[in-house]
Amino acid sequence: MKKLSLILILVFAAFSFLKAQQTFLYAEKGGQKLYLDVYKSQNTDIKKPLLIYVFGGGFIMGERYDKAFLPFIKGFNDQGFDIVCIDYRLGLKNSGKPGVFSFSPLLKSIDMAVEDLFSATDFLLKNPNLTGVNAENTVIMGSSAGAITVLQADYSICNGLVKKGLIRDDFRYKGVVAFAGAIFSSKGRIRYRKAAPAPTMMFHGTSDKVVTYKQINLLKWHFTGTKKLSKKFEKHNYPHFTYRYEGLGHEVNFFVERNLEDVCKFIDEYVIQGKKIKKDITVKDPSIKVKSVANSKELYKNN
Repeated sequence: MKKLSLILILVFAAFSFLKAQQTFLYAEKGGQKLYLDVYKSQNTDIKKPLLIYVFGGGFIMGERYDKAFLPFIKGFNDQGFDIVCIDYRLGLKNSGKPGVFSFSPLLKSIDMAVEDLFSATDFLLKNPNLTGVNAENTVIMGSSAGAITVLQADYSICNGLVKKGLIRDDFRYKGVVAFAGAIFSSKGRIRYRKAAPAPTMMFHGTSDKVVTYKQINLLKWHFTGTKKLSKKFEKHNYPHFTYRYEGLGHEVNFFVERNLEDVCKFIDEYVIQGKKIKKDITVKDPSIKVKSVANSKELYKNN
């Protein structure tokens, strides 16, 4: 009887959590309706920024409402953060895999995802009474393709590359958290030309074969991962927190829940308190074993 009661309590708690979700249509592009889900916390501290999460999937798959996200969504809610999960157009779906000599499809897909992130943010900025969240104070976070998207979005803002009308000209994200991400440039090396980047936290496996930890170059095409980005941030004294998992691969993109406490601490120190600090941690833990995509060929083999 006690066991049954416990099960009913857990089911009720999970149901109540799911019922707290609100879904909104934020845009329609190319005949595709794009939605976002709002998960509200019980916190009323206005210092806590809104979190926008962008899922991964190689720009060919993934869903904003994946049940695998619920544990870390609840974790952030419990820490007082409202969190929003968004749709975005999957530009590489049914278009063939990107390669060393075919960067254009990848760049187009990244641009589409970034535009959709801006559109979702703009919707939240314009509808605080409807959604119940304050998007003026926003940290963007993503995994894999989502990590590329959030890094690229901040990079676009800092270099004046945002298309007119997508989002307010004066808007800036307050922080960026990337799990296995990189930045793509078709104009040579990564440079923040017009403004410094938002405080940035980067998690990456040093043996990642899907999203490069280092850098891939072809003439002026540069795909720059955490190793090179961290050097850039260090050189120019940009506030950042680099978290390297030595010997691990792309499974690090699944580590949001594992590193939730670290992310919360980063937001508190770098975003809320505004500390101008730099941290670099390397973790080597042979006990971590997570099933993951081995390389980009495996990810795109059925596309």
